[in-house]
Amino acid sequence: MHRPTTGRIVRYRGKQGLHAIRAAIVTADVDTLDPEGVRVGAVPPLDSPLHVHLWVFTPGALGGFHEFNVPLGTEPGTWHWPMASG
Repeated sequence: MHRPTTGRIVRYRGKQGLHAIRAAIVTADVDTLDPEGVRVGAVPPLDSPLHVHLWVFTPGALGGFHEFNVPLGTEPGTWHWPMASG
């Protein structure tokens, strides 16, 4: 399994409503998370190397939203790799 890295596109399953799957970009991983930001409380910590902070893209006027400390998985509130198409 590849570890997620900052800048990679992943898919995020929403926590609310229909649990829609949206495109997201990794905004921080364990290697790029700013420890000073975590120390001062500006950025949440990550629980493991497979947890990430995301910017989730939406089709609405706002364009998206942040999700923090998101685990890998298939249930609502998790991220997963896009499926290859072919």
